[in-house]
Amino acid sequence: MKFQWLCLLLGFSLPAFAAEYYIRVPFKNYEDIKRLVDQGFDVGGINLQKKRVTLVVKEEDLPKTRGMKILEKRAIGRPDSQYKKPVDVEKMLFDTETAFPHLAKVESIGKTGEGRDIWAIHLTSYFFVSEKPKLSVLFDAMHHAREVMTPEVALDIVDYLTKNYGADPKVTKWMNQYDIWVVPMLNPDGNNKVWNSSSMWRKNNRGGYGVDPNRNYTYEWNSCNGSSGSQSSETYRGPSAGSEPESQALMNLATRIKPMFNISYHSYSEIVIYPYGCSPKHIPAPDQAIYEGVGKELAAKLVRDSGSGSYDPGTAYELLYDVDGGSIDWMYASEKVMSFVIEMNGDAEGFQPSYAAWRDKTVQRQRLGWQYILDRMEGPGIKPQ
Repeated sequence: MKFQWLCLLLGFSLPAFAAEYYIRVPFKNYEDIKRLVDQGFDVGGINLQKKRVTLVVKEEDLPKTRGMKILEKRAIGRPDSQYKKPVDVEKMLFDTETAFPHLAKVESIGKTGEGRDIWAIHLTSYFFVSEKPKLSVLFDAMHHAREVMTPEVALDIVDYLTKNYGADPKVTKWMNQYDIWVVPMLNPDGNNKVWNSSSMWRKNNRGGYGVDPNRNYTYEWNSCNGSSGSQSSETYRGPSAGSEPESQALMNLATRIKPMFNISYHSYSEIVIYPYGCSPKHIPAPDQAIYEGVGKELAAKLVRDSGSGSYDPGTAYELLYDVDGGSIDWMYASEKVMSFVIEMNGDAEGFQPSYAAWRDKTVQRQRLGWQYILDRMEGPGIKPQ
């Protein structure tokens, strides 16, 4: 919390943050979770093993929790100042390009509503001549502004691949043979709001009320009550399908580069999600067996924060609740990309764990997941359209 202490020492006032709480309650089945969503609660995440769900509740909404069996109530503080802000992400990407010009190129894939660039970095060996076209893979992070751990994992991919090229045979092979794209912070406007006025801000900042970029994709937008039409909702889908610059930027990039795989980093719940988000829809055969098989293998690679056991795989409606207008559904339906959401970290840590305690531990455990995907690039898969 260096920034906060510096402000106090210099006599500056900190921006006023609304009081918010984690409220943990038990659940028996997914109908219980759906009921909480239908009641308008902000469902932060779940713990499948202990059958508990954590709600993010503003102080003025605490009366709505009366009558619930509350397992824990915890005040939410400000995020650890060591996590990356938009300006930090931009600097790290350009520093990487400067240090490794033969391996990394940065580009803006769009502008946000507030005029910020949405940065992507393209990683590959520009000197290695492949005998066949290079396959592409896409990693993205921070659809949701409060999920501050997600850019850390994305930036670790960038750091690991560039610094280990030429020394690690696997990394060298990946960088020689593949086009690896990383979008570390898809929602910089929302993240800016997290640091300046609202720790638990989830959406972008359209009109000050915000749109959830991960309910705004054009495939099955507003199709199964998996989002909200209310501007005040945390899952507000936006005024029209694909209306938001963040979703447009990722769709345009994916259409251009035709990735074989896409991993979208979110937090938290220790689960791996694959399409589709609307019950009872499943990926059609013959893709289903390959797609879900990879999802299960990916989940098995990821160790829980407790140090034992692995993540649970499934569709959003099997593990959480219905989701429409989500990125991974669009990736598969529109571009035939094998796309997965990884919801990292457990409910004991929440959206914003201690940086010192959890940053390095989390990114190191997530390496097994993205490295599995890179190893799997040439295996049996679903070819992009």
